[in-house]
This record gives sequence, structure tokens and C-alpha cells, in this order.
Amino acid sequence: MATKEKLKTKAARLREEARETGKVVFRAPALVRFAECVIRFLLGALLAGAEIFGGYAPFGLGLVGASGSGLDGFFALLGACFGYLTMEGFVEGLRYTAACVLVFSMAFAFFDVGAYRKSWFMPLAAAAIDGVTGFIYLSDQGWTPESVIFFGTELLLCGASVYFYRIAFTPWTEKREEEGLTARQTISLLLLLGTLLLTLSKLTLLGDLSVGRFAAAVAVMAVAYKGGVSAGATAGVAVGLGMDLSTGGMPFYAMAYALSGVMTGVFHHQGKLAATLAYVLSNALAVLWTWKDGLHIPLLYEVFAASVVFLLLPDRLLRQVGALVAREPKHGTQERAMAYVKGRMEDTAAAFKSLYESMRGTLHTSRPNNNDTAAIFDRAADRVCKRCPLQTSCWQRDYVSTYNALNDALPAMLERGRGEGGDFPAYFSNRCMKFADFLTAVNEELAGLLYRRQYQSRLRENRAAVCRQYGELAEVLGSAAAELSAELIPDPVREKRLRQYLTAQGVECELAVYYDEAGHLRVELEGAGLSPLRQSGQVDKLAKLMNFPLRLVEEGRRDRLVLVQSEPLMAVAGVAARKKDGQTVSGDTGAWFKHDDGALYVLLCDGMGSGRLAQRESTLAVRLLEQFLRAGVRPENALRTLSSALALRGEDEIGFTTIDLLRVDLFTGEGDIYKYGAAPSYVKKGTAVSRVTGCALPAGLAGGEGGAPDVTHLKLEAGDCVLLISDGVTGGQPDQWVRDKLAAFDGQSPRELAQELIDESDQQAGAADDRTALVLRLSKR
Repeated sequence: MATKEKLKTKAARLREEARETGKVVFRAPALVRFAECVIRFLLGALLAGAEIFGGYAPFGLGLVGASGSGLDGFFALLGACFGYLTMEGFVEGLRYTAACVLVFSMAFAFFDVGAYRKSWFMPLAAAAIDGVTGFIYLSDQGWTPESVIFFGTELLLCGASVYFYRIAFTPWTEKREEEGLTARQTISLLLLLGTLLLTLSKLTLLGDLSVGRFAAAVAVMAVAYKGGVSAGATAGVAVGLGMDLSTGGMPFYAMAYALSGVMTGVFHHQGKLAATLAYVLSNALAVLWTWKDGLHIPLLYEVFAASVVFLLLPDRLLRQVGALVAREPKHGTQERAMAYVKGRMEDTAAAFKSLYESMRGTLHTSRPNNNDTAAIFDRAADRVCKRCPLQTSCWQRDYVSTYNALNDALPAMLERGRGEGGDFPAYFSNRCMKFADFLTAVNEELAGLLYRRQYQSRLRENRAAVCRQYGELAEVLGSAAAELSAELIPDPVREKRLRQYLTAQGVECELAVYYDEAGHLRVELEGAGLSPLRQSGQVDKLAKLMNFPLRLVEEGRRDRLVLVQSEPLMAVAGVAARKKDGQTVSGDTGAWFKHDDGALYVLLCDGMGSGRLAQRESTLAVRLLEQFLRAGVRPENALRTLSSALALRGEDEIGFTTIDLLRVDLFTGEGDIYKYGAAPSYVKKGTAVSRVTGCALPAGLAGGEGGAPDVTHLKLEAGDCVLLISDGVTGGQPDQWVRDKLAAFDGQSPRELAQELIDESDQQAGAADDRTALVLRLSKR
């Protein structure tokens, strides 16, 4: 009602001025207000066309809910209704139009109620009204699990858009003394612009060139150039997911924009041209990855056009973008914390680059094949019967009897893999003047058919593997984005104490003290005078000063010193190995290392067979898997990605490897054993020994949904032992002797136990395969 009275007052004032002066004069505030209303109308119309999942459009309704009950809300309502009726059609448009009218009416009716001013009221109200109207319309079409998920997502996005759109407009609607945008306003404004791109993505020029994707490419380049790796990756993932939601397809655009944003951020210090080239080339690489499923050629043209526009953007505009996304840290700790996360993300990108280089040579362009079984006889007839005097008799006058004879012979031929004379009726084989030649030609064509079917089957498997790689890449980028958003908490008290101590020692350096995403203390020092701190006993003094156990992380740099919180548990490992008799190298490969986050990884891979081929496969698996794990990729994602890559490498020559991966958190003792076709592992707790097995195929053979590794969770304590062995130790024979050896182990020397197992395996299983045993014992530090 207050809005209604305000409108009446303004109208009365205009009438009074017109009566006195004979004309109506619109002052500057009125013109600005009119421009704001026009903007609301245009935004409502555009957001009404922003679709997700191929038919759900909650964003125009969200703008109406965020605009309130005044002139802003009225013009947003008009724009949204216009957009829904023109872009969504009458039936679907009428549903959203009704919801918009109800949302505006509720805002108008509850304007003077205290609950209306709560941040949750209008988002909840808009989502509820959208749910009621949508339920009525969608119930006629029937409910499926897919429609329930999509409808629930629409309600969530409807309420979220009301919440964030209202924040995005607060610089207009609220008068503030301070200049600039807050973090929430910046994020909300970017979300508003991102949803606008969903509508613009449907606007195409010159065929398939999308205006929305062109604008998205310019935006990602600008954000990555001014904000670096983290901002580029975040903008790329957000924009790409929006494009994928609008098309309802695989997360291709999320992968392409995120990868391009990361690479642009990596080169943003090298200048605008270098950043632009990095974006264009990485985007082209992402497009080439879809070679098997159809190239997204229009994206290349859009990126090229966007790169030209980006190069022409004035520096003043780019500085404004930088002010939005590249906020200066309050002190050096935040800068170093972000550099730590940036390094993790760059390591992940390097791991994917190594993976791509190892498999790119195995991908080939497919050619169309004719797999119709009837074509076997047609092709054979073209080769043999073309010059036969009986051609007209067999293939025209007696076509039905010829067809029946060939059709009767086909099942036996397909089952056997080749044709024989007895497969054909006597009236056909006796009448044919060139039956032997015809049978030879048929067998050649049949062999070609079976080969093409086998090739197509392998090709389909490889395409499915590439699609799974995209999914794994999306998960990895999502994990990296989540890590970027994790709060790394500085510790100013300990930082001040450390600075005072170093000043007293005469050490001048930059320092940062903070807690990483797992809550563990991390100390970073950088400067030219750090050598005294590397001396014996200095780390213990720093640990006492920080009141935390610390250990030194060697990075190979003399001007940088990193200390991390030391784990309460430590591990002692012992390994013994012996190659197969008659071989110069072993096909078993192992490795172990400790990550900065306190996780210990132990790897044992057994390549197919023995000798150098097996060694090559197992070494490649260990190297790639270690690189992924060191980069911070989760073990499940790393293992599935590696298995798919090995399957692709086996397109021309078959190769696979078993994988045993043990991960132990030395802070908590929590652990997991991951297996791909590996031999049983053994866990000793006290005097009891348990056996850990799995049913997954070796890496490189498993595919599809069955390609996940077997996972066994462990809870280890000081004194517990874990034994990993390759299958040559037992040779497929009963393993009770292995359990007895481990049960009798006193914990003194894991190396001696591993050697005893290898020596005993010579009597128990012989020397028919490579043998490796790795014993790990936990103890308190």
C-alpha cells in the first residue's frame, strides 16, 4: 500500500505542475528511474528464455521475485510475461506467466509485513508458487525419476535466483557510503550475467555461431587474464556448466571453458597476446578430444572471434574486470595460501597433460564399415558371378531359390566363422559353375565382416572410455574448485611469534603461518638467509616455538623453507623382490611416498606376463598414478582415469597391469586398500591376520560401470602391519603359510619378513613368475 500511495503522490505532483506551467518536465532522477524500469523489463524478457534441461526456465520468475512490488517489480513482471509467452510457447509460457503474476501479487500483498523483509521470505515464496503451478502442469505428463530430479532442481534454482538477484541489485536499491562492490554483490552480479548467457546461447549468427558462447569466451578470457588460474578455472566451470545445462548434454563446455580458463590464467603474466594464444590453443585441444563423438567446430570460430574482440578491449575496461575478480589479499599469508592451492591445481593440469601425451598416439580416425551380413554374398557375386554364363539364371530367373540357398547357409557360416561346401543346398552347389571360387570369395568377405564388427566393438569401447575421461576430468576440476573455495585460515598469533624469533636471530624473510584445508598447520618461509634454519635442531626449536610438531618438506630450493605439522604416526616399510627365472628384469614395480597432507601412499603394480613388456606396463602405471596422487587427485578418480587410459593404449597391442594401492592417513590411522585384479593383501592387528581380496579386473581390461576398483576400508593403529604381494609369491596355491609368517612377525624388521616371504615362495610356488613382497608397519612417532 505504501508503494501505491507513493505513485499517487508523484502523479498528483505532475498534474499540478502541468496545470501551472502548461507542460510536464521530467527531471534527471525520473529519467534514471525510467531507465531502471526499462532494464528490469529487458532483463525479465531475456531471463525468461534461459532454459535448463531442455524446457525448465525458472530465472525470469526469480527476477520477478527479486524485484519486489513497486515499479521495478511491475516492469520485471511485464518483461518476464512477454519473454515466457514469446520464447516458451503458449502452454509452457502460461504456466510461468501465472507463477509470475502470483509472485508479484504476494509481494504486493505482504509488502508491509515484517516477514517480507527477511532474506528467506521471497525465495521461499517464489519456489513454493513455482512448485504449485509446475506440479499442476507437469502432472498431466506423468512423473518419472528424471522429471522429478529436474523439477526439484528448478525449484532450488528459482529460490536461489531470487536470493542472488536481489543482492545483485542492491547497489541500485540501497544507498551506501563506501564505494565498490562487496564479495556477495560481485558473486551475485556474475550469477545474473551468467544466467543471461543461457538465453544468449540460443541466439545464433551465420548458422551455428552462438552469441552467448561468444560472450562467455570473452568473459572467461578477461576474468582469467586479470584474476589468474583460480578465477579463470572458476569462471570457466561456472559458464561451461551453464552452457551444458542449457543443451542438456555431456559436460563438454564445462571441461573446455575450465581448461581454457586455467591455461589463460597460467600465462596471464606473460601479456595479453600470450594469454589469448593459451586460451585458443587449449580450447582447440578440448575440441579435438571430441574427435570420436563429433567435433564442436562452431566453438572454434566463436573462440577465434572472441580472441579478436578480447585483444581489442581497452585496458581501462580490463582493469575494471580485475577490480571485480582479483582482490588484493589483506596480508602475505593469504597470498601464500592461494599460491599453495594454485600449485596443487597446476600439478593436476600437468598430470592430465602427461596422460594425454601417453595416449594421443593410440587414437585413430574411424572409417565407416558395412556390417550387413547380406552384403557378404552381394560382394562375392560381384567378384565371381559377373562374368558367369549362368548369372542371369541364378540372380534373375531363379532369384528366389538362390536367395533361399544363401539364407540357409548363413547361420552355420556365422557360427563357425567360415563357410563350407556342406552349408549350401546341393541344388545350388551342383548348379554353380564356379562354386569353389564363390565359396572362397564368400569366406574372404565373411572374414572382413567379422573383423569390422570386432573393430567397431573396440571402437565403441574406446569412445565410451573417452567419455568417461571427460567425466573424470569434470570431477577433478570440481574437486580443485572446491579446494579453491576452502578457507585456509591464517594464524596471526603464531605468525607474529615466529617473526619476532627470526628477527632476533637476524633472519630476514617473508613468512606465512596458516592452516590448510585439513586443519593442519603449515609454515612457509622465503628469503635468501634461510640456511641457518636447516641446521640440525633448528626444526625442533621452531616446533617448540609453534607448539606443534613440525617436519621439513624438501622442495629443492635454497631460498624457500616449508614446514608442515608432523603426523602422530610413522611407517616403516620393508620390501624384497625377485624376478622370474630366465628374465633380466622384473615385471613388478612399486613405490611409496608421503603427501603434504599426511597421507602415505604405497603402490604395487604387476604387469601382464614378465620381462620388459610387463615392466613397461607396470612402470607406466606407477608413474602416472603417483603423479596424479601427488597432484592431490582422489585415489578413486586417479585409478579410474588410469584404467581407461591403459585400455585406450591397448587398442593396437593388448597390455594391462594389476594395481595395489594402500593409502593411510598418518594423522588418524584411517586407510583404504584399492585393488585392480591384484593378489590378496593381509592386515595384521595384534595376532589376528585378515585377508583382503577383490573381484575387479586388472587396469586396462575393466571398462564401463564395472571399471571401479575394489575398495576396503581400514582403521589402523600403532603396531599394525599391512602386507602387499604380487601373485607370483603364492602362485595361485594356498596362502596359509603367508598368514602364518605374518602372524608370527614380531614387528622388528619389515625388511627381513619381506625377504623371508620371497625365499619361502621359491619352495611353495616355484619361480614361475616375478615375486614382490612389501611389508608396512605403523608405530608412534
